[in-house]
Amino acid sequence: MNIATSEGMRQAIAWQTGQVNLIKEGGAWIVPRSGTVIKIYGSKKIAVFVTGIYLEPDIVKVFKAMGWGVADKEPGQDNPDQKAFAE
Repeated sequence: MNIATSEGMRQAIAWQTGQVNLIKEGGAWIVPRSGTVIKIYGSKKIAVFVTGIYLEPDIVKVFKAMGWGVADKEPGQDNPDQKAFAE
């Protein structure tokens, strides 16, 4: 999928939505190619970067296109220096 195109982004949103819908609240999505672990909070539409070998900017772009937030900290942790793993 080429998420730089509208059709590619639509396909990516559909695929990624299907993936996160399989994960229970607070469960982990592990991306094999990078070892990235992302905790999923579907009720809050937040994806939290836990760890990984390298960042996954395309996954982040798709989360944002889905209307989700991305973060480095668990929801509810007050941290003014919090920076989304997308940045």
